[in-house]
Amino acid sequence: MTRENAGPAGRVRALLAALMIVPGGTALAQDASSAIELQPSEYENFTTANTMWPGVARFALGFHQTNPSIETPGTSNQVYFVDVAFSPFQGLEIGADIQTFVDPPPFPIAGTTPPIEMTGAGVHAKYRFYDDGALSVAAQVSAEWMRFASTIYGSTSTEYLFIGSAHLPLSYNITPRLQAHLTPGISVYPDSREGNPFYGTVASIGAGLSWKPTPRTLVYGTVTQPLTGANTILSDGSYARRPVLTLGGRYAVAPNTAVDLYATNGIGATPATGVLNFMPNGDIVLLGARLVHTFGPGALQKRPYGRAPGQMRTPRQRILAGDGFTLPGARTRDRGTVELNGFYGMQDAHGAFFAMAIDHNVELRMSYESIADDGSGASSKLTSAEDRWTGRFKLQFLDQMDGWPVSLAAITSLGRDLDDNGAFYVAMPVMREVTDKLALRVVPEAVFYGSNEEFGLGLGASYAVGRYTNVFGEYTVRDSGDGIWAVGAKARLGRAPFEAGLYATNAIGAFGVNAMTAQEDPRVVFSLSYIDKLFR
Repeated sequence: MTRENAGPAGRVRALLAALMIVPGGTALAQDASSAIELQPSEYENFTTANTMWPGVARFALGFHQTNPSIETPGTSNQVYFVDVAFSPFQGLEIGADIQTFVDPPPFPIAGTTPPIEMTGAGVHAKYRFYDDGALSVAAQVSAEWMRFASTIYGSTSTEYLFIGSAHLPLSYNITPRLQAHLTPGISVYPDSREGNPFYGTVASIGAGLSWKPTPRTLVYGTVTQPLTGANTILSDGSYARRPVLTLGGRYAVAPNTAVDLYATNGIGATPATGVLNFMPNGDIVLLGARLVHTFGPGALQKRPYGRAPGQMRTPRQRILAGDGFTLPGARTRDRGTVELNGFYGMQDAHGAFFAMAIDHNVELRMSYESIADDGSGASSKLTSAEDRWTGRFKLQFLDQMDGWPVSLAAITSLGRDLDDNGAFYVAMPVMREVTDKLALRVVPEAVFYGSNEEFGLGLGASYAVGRYTNVFGEYTVRDSGDGIWAVGAKARLGRAPFEAGLYATNAIGAFGVNAMTAQEDPRVVFSLSYIDKLFR
Protein backbone atom coordinates (compact mmCIF):
# COMPACT_ATOMS: atom_id res chain seq x y z
CA MET A 1 0.00 0.00 0.00
CA THR A 2 1.52 3.30 -1.04
CA ARG A 3 1.17 6.41 1.01
CA GLU A 4 1.57 10.10 0.05
CA ASN A 5 1.04 12.76 2.74
CA ALA A 6 -0.85 10.35 5.02
CA GLY A 7 -4.01 11.42 6.82
CA PRO A 8 -6.97 13.62 5.78
CA ALA A 9 -5.07 16.87 6.33
CA GLY A 10 -2.16 15.56 4.33
CA ARG A 11 -4.40 14.50 1.46
CA VAL A 12 -6.06 17.93 1.37
CA ARG A 13 -2.63 19.55 1.45
CA ALA A 14 -1.46 17.35 -1.43
CA LEU A 15 -4.57 18.15 -3.49
CA LEU A 16 -4.10 21.90 -2.97
CA ALA A 17 -0.43 21.56 -3.82
CA ALA A 18 -1.18 19.77 -7.09
CA LEU A 19 -3.80 22.37 -8.05
CA MET A 20 -1.49 25.28 -7.24
CA ILE A 21 1.57 23.53 -8.73
CA VAL A 22 3.51 23.85 -5.49
CA PRO A 23 4.82 21.01 -3.33
CA GLY A 24 3.12 19.60 -0.29
CA GLY A 25 4.19 17.19 2.41
CA THR A 26 7.98 17.54 2.40
CA ALA A 27 9.15 19.84 5.16
CA LEU A 28 12.23 20.94 3.24
CA ALA A 29 10.09 22.07 0.33
CA GLN A 30 8.27 24.63 2.46
CA ASP A 31 11.40 26.79 2.82
CA ALA A 32 12.05 26.95 -0.93
CA SER A 33 10.74 29.91 -2.90
CA SER A 34 11.88 28.52 -6.27
CA ALA A 35 12.48 25.09 -7.76
CA ILE A 36 16.27 25.42 -7.68
CA GLU A 37 16.19 26.01 -3.91
CA LEU A 38 14.79 22.54 -3.21
CA GLN A 39 16.94 19.66 -2.08
CA PRO A 40 18.05 18.12 -5.43
CA SER A 41 16.40 15.03 -6.83
CA GLU A 42 19.78 13.87 -8.15
CA TYR A 43 23.46 14.68 -8.36
CA GLU A 44 25.88 13.95 -11.19
CA ASN A 45 26.24 10.26 -10.21
CA PHE A 46 23.74 9.70 -7.37
CA THR A 47 19.95 9.72 -7.10
CA THR A 48 17.81 10.62 -4.09
CA ALA A 49 14.14 10.10 -3.22
CA ASN A 50 13.38 13.78 -3.82
CA THR A 51 11.42 14.81 -6.90
CA MET A 52 10.83 18.16 -8.54
CA TRP A 53 7.68 20.22 -8.17
CA PRO A 54 4.89 19.31 -10.61
CA GLY A 55 5.23 21.22 -13.87
CA VAL A 56 8.97 21.81 -13.45
CA ALA A 57 11.51 20.87 -16.12
CA ARG A 58 15.25 20.62 -15.52
CA PHE A 59 18.12 21.11 -17.95
CA ALA A 60 21.68 20.42 -16.80
CA LEU A 61 24.99 20.30 -18.58
CA GLY A 62 28.44 19.84 -17.19
CA PHE A 63 31.80 18.13 -17.26
CA HIS A 64 34.36 16.62 -14.96
CA GLN A 65 38.02 16.25 -15.77
CA THR A 66 41.39 15.15 -14.47
CA ASN A 67 44.03 17.60 -13.30
CA PRO A 68 45.45 19.45 -16.36
CA SER A 69 48.95 19.00 -14.91
CA ILE A 70 48.73 15.26 -15.68
CA GLU A 71 50.55 14.76 -18.98
CA THR A 72 47.82 13.79 -21.43
CA PRO A 73 47.04 14.94 -24.98
CA GLY A 74 44.78 18.01 -25.20
CA THR A 75 43.31 19.55 -22.05
CA SER A 76 43.30 16.44 -19.80
CA ASN A 77 40.63 13.73 -19.64
CA GLN A 78 37.09 15.12 -19.75
CA VAL A 79 33.62 13.65 -19.40
CA TYR A 80 30.85 15.82 -20.87
CA PHE A 81 27.20 15.23 -20.03
CA VAL A 82 23.69 16.63 -20.42
CA ASP A 83 20.47 15.62 -18.72
CA VAL A 84 16.88 16.79 -18.97
CA ALA A 85 13.91 15.88 -16.82
CA PHE A 86 10.28 16.85 -16.29
CA SER A 87 7.73 16.28 -13.53
CA PRO A 88 4.25 15.95 -15.08
CA PHE A 89 2.60 15.44 -11.69
CA GLN A 90 3.56 15.15 -8.07
CA GLY A 91 6.07 12.40 -7.34
CA LEU A 92 6.92 11.47 -10.95
CA GLU A 93 9.99 12.45 -12.98
CA ILE A 94 10.86 11.34 -16.49
CA GLY A 95 14.06 12.29 -18.26
CA ALA A 96 16.92 11.59 -20.62
CA ASP A 97 20.70 11.56 -20.20
CA ILE A 98 23.65 11.91 -22.58
CA GLN A 99 27.34 11.56 -21.81
CA THR A 100 30.58 11.25 -23.76
CA PHE A 101 34.18 10.44 -22.92
CA VAL A 102 36.73 10.15 -25.75
CA ASP A 103 40.32 10.19 -24.49
CA PRO A 104 43.23 7.90 -23.67
CA PRO A 105 43.67 7.08 -19.96
CA PRO A 106 45.94 9.42 -17.98
CA PHE A 107 48.17 6.48 -16.96
CA PRO A 108 49.01 3.18 -18.69
CA ILE A 109 46.65 0.23 -18.42
CA ALA A 110 48.32 -3.12 -19.07
CA GLY A 111 51.34 -1.16 -20.31
CA THR A 112 49.49 0.91 -22.93
CA THR A 113 47.38 4.08 -23.20
CA PRO A 114 44.87 3.16 -25.91
CA PRO A 115 42.03 5.48 -26.94
CA ILE A 116 38.87 4.98 -24.90
CA GLU A 117 35.33 5.89 -25.88
CA MET A 118 32.37 5.70 -23.53
CA THR A 119 29.55 7.55 -25.25
CA GLY A 120 25.81 7.06 -25.16
CA ALA A 121 22.37 8.12 -24.03
CA GLY A 122 19.36 6.80 -22.19
CA VAL A 123 16.01 7.50 -20.58
CA HIS A 124 14.92 7.19 -16.98
CA ALA A 125 11.83 7.46 -14.79
CA LYS A 126 11.51 7.97 -11.05
CA TYR A 127 8.38 7.75 -8.89
CA ARG A 128 8.23 8.78 -5.24
CA PHE A 129 5.66 6.38 -3.80
CA TYR A 130 6.01 7.22 -0.10
CA ASP A 131 6.37 10.59 1.66
CA ASP A 132 5.29 11.22 5.25
CA GLY A 133 7.01 14.61 5.55
CA ALA A 134 10.18 13.13 7.06
CA LEU A 135 10.93 9.97 5.09
CA SER A 136 10.59 9.66 1.32
CA VAL A 137 11.03 6.51 -0.75
CA ALA A 138 11.19 6.34 -4.54
CA ALA A 139 11.93 3.87 -7.32
CA GLN A 140 13.96 4.74 -10.42
CA VAL A 141 14.71 2.72 -13.56
CA SER A 142 16.79 3.57 -16.61
CA ALA A 143 17.36 2.10 -20.08
CA GLU A 144 20.56 3.22 -21.81
CA TRP A 145 22.60 2.58 -24.93
CA MET A 146 26.32 3.05 -24.42
CA ARG A 147 29.38 2.57 -26.62
CA PHE A 148 32.41 1.06 -24.85
CA ALA A 149 35.13 1.07 -27.52
CA SER A 150 38.72 0.31 -26.47
CA THR A 151 41.13 -2.58 -26.16
CA ILE A 152 40.87 -2.21 -22.38
CA TYR A 153 37.15 -3.00 -22.71
CA GLY A 154 38.01 -6.14 -24.64
CA SER A 155 36.55 -4.81 -27.88
CA THR A 156 37.03 -1.88 -30.23
CA SER A 157 33.56 -2.38 -31.69
CA THR A 158 31.59 0.85 -32.04
CA GLU A 159 28.23 -0.85 -31.50
CA TYR A 160 26.02 0.47 -28.71
CA LEU A 161 25.37 -1.92 -25.84
CA PHE A 162 22.04 -1.98 -24.03
CA ILE A 163 22.55 -1.41 -20.32
CA GLY A 164 20.13 -0.52 -17.56
CA SER A 165 19.72 0.26 -13.90
CA ALA A 166 17.22 0.23 -11.03
CA HIS A 167 17.49 2.17 -7.76
CA LEU A 168 15.38 2.40 -4.61
CA PRO A 169 16.47 5.68 -2.94
CA LEU A 170 15.38 6.68 0.57
CA SER A 171 15.75 10.25 1.85
CA TYR A 172 15.23 11.31 5.46
CA ASN A 173 14.93 14.85 6.83
CA ILE A 174 17.21 14.91 9.88
CA THR A 175 16.49 18.64 10.29
CA PRO A 176 14.62 21.11 8.04
CA ARG A 177 17.90 21.73 6.20
CA LEU A 178 19.80 18.44 6.51
CA GLN A 179 18.93 15.26 4.60
CA ALA A 180 20.37 11.77 4.74
CA HIS A 181 20.14 9.45 1.72
CA LEU A 182 20.39 5.68 1.30
CA THR A 183 20.31 4.36 -2.26
CA PRO A 184 20.53 0.64 -3.03
CA GLY A 185 20.77 -0.07 -6.72
CA ILE A 186 21.79 -2.36 -9.53
CA SER A 187 23.39 -1.62 -12.90
CA VAL A 188 23.40 -4.32 -15.55
CA TYR A 189 26.25 -4.71 -18.06
CA PRO A 190 27.40 -7.73 -20.09
CA ASP A 191 29.63 -10.14 -18.14
CA SER A 192 32.08 -10.34 -21.03
CA ARG A 193 32.87 -8.93 -24.49
CA GLU A 194 34.39 -11.10 -27.19
CA GLY A 195 35.53 -13.54 -24.50
CA ASN A 196 37.10 -10.81 -22.33
CA PRO A 197 35.86 -9.83 -18.84
CA PHE A 198 33.53 -6.83 -18.50
CA TYR A 199 31.70 -5.07 -15.66
CA GLY A 200 28.84 -7.59 -15.31
CA THR A 201 25.91 -7.02 -12.95
CA VAL A 202 26.88 -4.38 -10.38
CA ALA A 203 24.73 -4.33 -7.25
CA SER A 204 25.58 -1.38 -5.02
CA ILE A 205 24.65 0.51 -1.90
CA GLY A 206 24.96 4.29 -1.75
CA ALA A 207 24.76 6.77 1.10
CA GLY A 208 24.91 10.54 1.26
CA LEU A 209 24.27 13.73 3.20
CA SER A 210 23.06 17.07 1.83
CA TRP A 211 22.88 20.29 3.86
CA LYS A 212 21.38 23.63 2.91
CA PRO A 213 22.89 26.32 5.18
CA THR A 214 20.96 28.99 3.24
CA PRO A 215 18.24 28.84 0.56
CA ARG A 216 20.86 29.59 -2.15
CA THR A 217 23.59 27.20 -1.01
CA LEU A 218 23.99 23.44 -0.67
CA VAL A 219 26.83 21.15 0.43
CA TYR A 220 26.69 17.43 -0.30
CA GLY A 221 28.72 14.25 -0.13
CA THR A 222 27.96 10.75 -1.40
CA VAL A 223 29.59 7.33 -1.48
CA THR A 224 28.53 4.32 -3.55
CA GLN A 225 30.04 0.91 -2.82
CA PRO A 226 29.68 -1.87 -5.44
CA LEU A 227 28.83 -5.26 -3.94
CA THR A 228 28.91 -7.52 -7.01
CA GLY A 229 30.46 -7.38 -10.47
CA ALA A 230 33.12 -4.74 -11.09
CA ASN A 231 33.17 -0.97 -11.48
CA THR A 232 36.77 -0.06 -12.31
CA ILE A 233 39.78 -1.25 -14.30
CA LEU A 234 43.17 -1.58 -12.61
CA SER A 235 46.59 -0.70 -14.01
CA ASP A 236 47.21 -4.34 -14.95
CA GLY A 237 43.98 -4.44 -17.00
CA SER A 238 41.97 -6.51 -14.51
CA TYR A 239 38.53 -5.53 -13.22
CA ALA A 240 37.83 -4.71 -9.56
CA ARG A 241 35.41 -3.01 -7.16
CA ARG A 242 36.18 0.38 -5.62
CA PRO A 243 33.89 2.95 -3.91
CA VAL A 244 32.70 6.00 -5.87
CA LEU A 245 33.14 9.16 -3.79
CA THR A 246 31.75 12.61 -4.54
CA LEU A 247 31.98 15.85 -2.54
CA GLY A 248 30.46 19.07 -3.83
CA GLY A 249 28.53 22.25 -3.34
CA ARG A 250 25.80 24.23 -5.11
CA TYR A 251 25.20 27.95 -5.40
CA ALA A 252 22.03 29.45 -6.86
CA VAL A 253 23.18 32.22 -9.20
CA ALA A 254 19.58 33.08 -10.07
CA PRO A 255 16.17 31.98 -8.77
CA ASN A 256 16.00 29.12 -11.28
CA THR A 257 19.66 28.44 -12.05
CA ALA A 258 22.51 27.05 -9.96
CA VAL A 259 26.06 25.90 -10.49
CA ASP A 260 27.49 22.76 -8.89
CA LEU A 261 31.22 22.40 -8.21
CA TYR A 262 32.42 18.98 -7.10
CA ALA A 263 35.23 16.45 -6.88
CA THR A 264 34.74 12.77 -7.67
CA ASN A 265 36.58 9.62 -8.62
CA GLY A 266 33.68 8.48 -10.81
CA ILE A 267 33.46 8.57 -14.58
CA GLY A 268 29.75 8.00 -15.20
CA ALA A 269 27.04 10.67 -15.31
CA THR A 270 23.94 8.60 -16.15
CA PRO A 271 21.88 6.42 -13.80
CA ALA A 272 23.50 3.19 -15.02
CA THR A 273 27.09 4.50 -15.31
CA GLY A 274 27.08 6.49 -12.08
CA VAL A 275 28.50 3.44 -10.28
CA LEU A 276 31.61 3.30 -12.50
CA ASN A 277 35.02 4.57 -11.35
CA PHE A 278 37.55 6.44 -13.43
CA MET A 279 40.38 4.26 -14.65
CA PRO A 280 42.94 3.08 -13.81
CA ASN A 281 42.48 1.99 -10.19
CA GLY A 282 39.60 4.31 -9.27
CA ASP A 283 41.86 6.59 -7.23
CA ILE A 284 42.12 9.59 -9.59
CA VAL A 285 40.28 12.74 -8.52
CA LEU A 286 38.30 14.56 -11.18
CA LEU A 287 37.04 18.11 -10.71
CA GLY A 288 33.69 19.01 -12.20
CA ALA A 289 31.17 21.76 -12.79
CA ARG A 290 27.50 21.49 -13.67
CA LEU A 291 25.00 24.17 -14.61
CA VAL A 292 21.42 23.32 -13.54
CA HIS A 293 18.45 25.30 -14.88
CA THR A 294 14.78 24.81 -14.00
CA PHE A 295 11.89 26.13 -16.03
CA GLY A 296 8.32 25.32 -17.03
CA PRO A 297 4.87 26.16 -15.65
CA GLY A 298 5.76 24.89 -12.17
CA ALA A 299 9.00 26.88 -11.88
CA LEU A 300 8.10 30.09 -10.06
CA GLN A 301 9.57 33.17 -11.72
CA LYS A 302 11.27 35.75 -9.50
CA ARG A 303 13.33 38.87 -10.03
CA PRO A 304 17.13 38.53 -9.63
CA TYR A 305 18.42 38.01 -6.11
CA GLY A 306 19.06 41.39 -4.48
CA ARG A 307 17.26 43.44 -7.13
CA ALA A 308 14.84 46.11 -5.98
CA PRO A 309 11.25 45.74 -7.26
CA GLY A 310 10.68 47.57 -10.53
CA GLN A 311 14.36 48.34 -11.12
CA MET A 312 15.24 48.12 -14.83
CA ARG A 313 18.46 48.49 -16.80
CA THR A 314 19.03 51.64 -18.80
CA PRO A 315 19.83 51.48 -22.56
CA ARG A 316 23.47 52.20 -21.67
CA GLN A 317 23.58 49.32 -19.17
CA ARG A 318 22.08 46.97 -21.75
CA ILE A 319 24.84 47.87 -24.22
CA LEU A 320 27.45 47.16 -21.54
CA ALA A 321 25.95 43.68 -21.14
CA GLY A 322 27.75 42.59 -24.30
CA ASP A 323 31.41 41.65 -24.71
CA GLY A 324 34.18 43.83 -26.03
CA PHE A 325 36.24 42.80 -29.04
CA THR A 326 38.93 40.65 -27.42
CA LEU A 327 37.80 40.90 -23.78
CA PRO A 328 34.56 39.47 -22.35
CA GLY A 329 32.13 41.66 -20.44
CA ALA A 330 31.18 41.48 -16.77
CA ARG A 331 27.41 41.66 -17.28
CA THR A 332 24.94 39.22 -18.82
CA ARG A 333 22.04 40.32 -20.97
CA ASP A 334 18.49 40.48 -19.64
CA ARG A 335 16.75 37.16 -19.07
CA GLY A 336 15.24 35.79 -22.29
CA THR A 337 17.54 37.79 -24.59
CA VAL A 338 19.08 36.02 -27.59
CA GLU A 339 21.98 37.24 -29.72
CA LEU A 340 22.93 35.94 -33.15
CA ASN A 341 26.30 37.35 -34.26
CA GLY A 342 28.37 37.05 -37.41
CA PHE A 343 31.71 38.70 -38.22
CA TYR A 344 34.23 38.88 -41.06
CA GLY A 345 37.69 40.40 -41.13
CA MET A 346 40.90 40.74 -43.07
CA GLN A 347 42.93 37.60 -43.88
CA ASP A 348 39.63 35.70 -44.20
CA ALA A 349 39.02 35.51 -40.45
CA HIS A 350 35.34 34.88 -39.82
CA GLY A 351 32.96 33.34 -37.37
CA ALA A 352 29.58 33.42 -35.64
CA PHE A 353 27.93 32.72 -32.33
CA PHE A 354 24.51 32.20 -30.80
CA ALA A 355 23.96 33.28 -27.19
CA MET A 356 20.95 33.10 -24.89
CA ALA A 357 20.37 34.48 -21.40
CA ILE A 358 18.40 31.53 -20.03
CA ASP A 359 17.90 33.19 -16.64
CA HIS A 360 18.86 36.31 -14.74
CA ASN A 361 22.68 36.45 -14.58
CA VAL A 362 23.14 33.30 -16.68
CA GLU A 363 24.17 33.25 -20.35
CA LEU A 364 25.06 30.33 -22.63
CA ARG A 365 26.86 30.69 -25.96
CA MET A 366 27.99 28.46 -28.82
CA SER A 367 30.54 29.83 -31.30
CA TYR A 368 32.42 28.82 -34.44
CA GLU A 369 35.55 30.60 -35.64
CA SER A 370 38.16 30.53 -38.41
CA ILE A 371 41.32 32.40 -37.39
CA ALA A 372 43.40 34.99 -39.30
CA ASP A 373 46.80 34.25 -40.81
CA ASP A 374 49.15 37.11 -41.79
CA GLY A 375 52.03 34.75 -42.57
CA SER A 376 53.92 35.55 -39.37
CA GLY A 377 53.36 32.05 -37.99
CA ALA A 378 51.17 33.17 -35.11
CA SER A 379 48.93 30.12 -35.47
CA SER A 380 51.93 27.82 -34.97
CA LYS A 381 51.71 28.70 -31.28
CA LEU A 382 48.46 26.74 -31.15
CA THR A 383 48.06 22.96 -31.32
CA SER A 384 46.24 23.43 -34.63
CA ALA A 385 45.16 26.23 -36.99
CA GLU A 386 41.89 24.46 -37.80
CA ASP A 387 38.49 26.06 -37.23
CA ARG A 388 37.18 25.77 -33.68
CA TRP A 389 33.80 25.13 -32.01
CA THR A 390 33.45 26.50 -28.49
CA GLY A 391 30.74 26.35 -25.83
CA ARG A 392 30.72 29.00 -23.12
CA PHE A 393 28.73 29.86 -20.06
CA LYS A 394 28.84 33.16 -18.19
CA LEU A 395 27.58 33.59 -14.63
CA GLN A 396 27.19 37.09 -13.19
CA PHE A 397 27.64 37.31 -9.43
CA LEU A 398 27.61 41.08 -8.81
CA ASP A 399 25.91 43.98 -10.58
CA GLN A 400 26.74 47.60 -9.88
CA MET A 401 23.13 48.58 -10.46
CA ASP A 402 22.22 46.56 -7.34
CA GLY A 403 24.48 48.66 -5.14
CA TRP A 404 27.74 46.72 -5.48
CA PRO A 405 30.89 48.76 -6.22
CA VAL A 406 31.53 46.72 -9.40
CA SER A 407 29.92 44.21 -11.72
CA LEU A 408 31.62 40.80 -11.71
CA ALA A 409 31.16 37.60 -13.70
CA ALA A 410 32.84 34.23 -14.15
CA ILE A 411 33.31 32.71 -17.61
CA THR A 412 34.21 29.16 -18.59
CA SER A 413 34.52 27.91 -22.16
CA LEU A 414 35.43 24.55 -23.62
CA GLY A 415 36.22 24.06 -27.28
CA ARG A 416 37.67 21.70 -29.82
CA ASP A 417 39.06 22.39 -33.27
CA LEU A 418 38.36 20.21 -36.29
CA ASP A 419 41.44 18.13 -35.43
CA ASP A 420 39.88 17.38 -32.00
CA ASN A 421 42.42 19.45 -30.08
CA GLY A 422 40.81 20.87 -26.96
CA ALA A 423 41.11 24.27 -25.27
CA PHE A 424 39.86 25.33 -21.84
CA TYR A 425 39.42 29.07 -21.16
CA VAL A 426 38.45 30.85 -17.94
CA ALA A 427 38.06 34.55 -17.13
CA MET A 428 36.69 36.76 -14.36
CA PRO A 429 35.76 40.14 -15.86
CA VAL A 430 35.24 43.06 -13.47
CA MET A 431 33.61 46.33 -14.60
CA ARG A 432 33.23 49.70 -12.91
CA GLU A 433 30.86 52.26 -14.41
CA VAL A 434 32.76 55.42 -13.47
CA THR A 435 30.18 57.79 -14.95
CA ASP A 436 27.05 57.37 -17.03
CA LYS A 437 29.34 57.39 -20.09
CA LEU A 438 32.64 55.84 -18.99
CA ALA A 439 33.12 52.21 -17.95
CA LEU A 440 36.41 50.47 -17.10
CA ARG A 441 37.12 46.72 -17.23
CA VAL A 442 39.76 44.49 -15.68
CA VAL A 443 39.82 40.91 -16.96
CA PRO A 444 42.15 38.25 -15.52
CA GLU A 445 42.07 35.28 -17.89
CA ALA A 446 43.78 31.96 -18.55
CA VAL A 447 43.74 29.31 -21.25
CA PHE A 448 44.91 25.69 -21.20
CA TYR A 449 45.54 23.67 -24.36
CA GLY A 450 47.84 20.77 -25.09
CA SER A 451 50.65 21.10 -22.55
CA ASN A 452 50.38 24.91 -22.57
CA GLU A 453 49.16 27.16 -19.78
CA GLU A 454 48.88 30.85 -20.64
CA PHE A 455 47.71 33.78 -18.52
CA GLY A 456 46.71 37.34 -19.27
CA LEU A 457 45.42 40.50 -17.62
CA GLY A 458 43.14 42.57 -19.83
CA LEU A 459 42.38 46.25 -19.36
CA GLY A 460 39.52 47.91 -21.23
CA ALA A 461 37.55 51.13 -21.40
CA SER A 462 34.33 52.05 -23.16
CA TYR A 463 32.85 55.51 -23.64
CA ALA A 464 29.38 56.46 -24.83
CA VAL A 465 29.49 59.00 -27.65
CA GLY A 466 25.77 58.94 -28.24
CA ARG A 467 22.61 57.22 -27.09
CA TYR A 468 23.38 54.05 -29.06
CA THR A 469 27.16 54.20 -29.75
CA ASN A 470 30.16 53.18 -27.64
CA VAL A 471 33.86 53.32 -28.46
CA PHE A 472 36.15 50.68 -26.98
CA GLY A 473 39.85 50.36 -26.26
CA GLU A 474 41.41 47.12 -24.97
CA TYR A 475 44.89 45.88 -24.10
CA THR A 476 45.90 42.51 -22.63
CA VAL A 477 49.25 41.89 -20.97
CA ARG A 478 50.43 38.32 -21.49
CA ASP A 479 52.74 36.19 -19.33
CA SER A 480 54.42 35.14 -22.58
CA GLY A 481 54.21 36.52 -26.09
CA ASP A 482 53.12 39.90 -27.38
CA GLY A 483 50.30 41.90 -25.84
CA ILE A 484 46.86 41.96 -27.43
CA TRP A 485 45.15 45.22 -28.39
CA ALA A 486 41.86 46.24 -30.00
CA VAL A 487 40.17 49.58 -30.72
CA GLY A 488 36.80 50.21 -32.32
CA ALA A 489 33.14 51.05 -31.84
CA LYS A 490 29.77 49.36 -31.47
CA ALA A 491 26.42 50.97 -32.26
CA ARG A 492 22.81 49.91 -31.91
CA LEU A 493 20.95 50.72 -35.12
CA GLY A 494 18.34 52.97 -33.56
CA ARG A 495 15.42 51.02 -32.15
CA ALA A 496 16.01 48.12 -34.55
CA PRO A 497 17.24 44.88 -32.89
CA PHE A 498 20.67 45.13 -34.55
CA GLU A 499 24.12 46.09 -33.31
CA ALA A 500 27.07 46.74 -35.65
CA GLY A 501 30.75 46.74 -34.70
CA LEU A 502 33.93 47.83 -36.47
CA TYR A 503 37.35 47.38 -34.91
CA ALA A 504 41.07 46.85 -35.49
CA THR A 505 43.13 44.31 -33.56
CA ASN A 506 46.31 42.25 -33.63
CA ALA A 507 44.56 39.13 -32.28
CA ILE A 508 44.13 36.21 -34.66
CA GLY A 509 40.60 35.61 -33.40
CA ALA A 510 37.78 36.78 -31.16
CA PHE A 511 37.20 33.92 -28.70
CA GLY A 512 39.22 32.23 -25.97
CA VAL A 513 42.70 31.09 -26.95
CA ASN A 514 42.38 32.80 -30.37
CA ALA A 515 41.74 36.20 -28.73
CA MET A 516 44.84 35.65 -26.56
CA THR A 517 47.17 35.00 -29.53
CA ALA A 518 48.84 37.92 -31.33
CA GLN A 519 50.10 38.26 -34.88
CA GLU A 520 52.38 40.92 -36.43
CA ASP A 521 49.94 42.67 -38.77
CA PRO A 522 46.80 44.41 -37.49
CA ARG A 523 43.51 43.57 -39.13
CA VAL A 524 40.07 45.15 -39.40
CA VAL A 525 36.88 43.26 -38.51
CA PHE A 526 33.20 44.05 -39.07
CA SER A 527 30.51 42.39 -36.96
CA LEU A 528 26.72 42.43 -36.94
CA SER A 529 24.44 41.13 -34.18
CA TYR A 530 20.72 40.51 -34.01
CA ILE A 531 19.62 41.02 -30.39
CA ASP A 532 16.05 40.48 -29.27
CA LYS A 533 13.87 39.15 -26.47
CA LEU A 534 12.71 35.56 -26.88
CA PHE A 535 10.92 35.37 -23.53
CA ARG A 536 10.68 37.33 -20.28
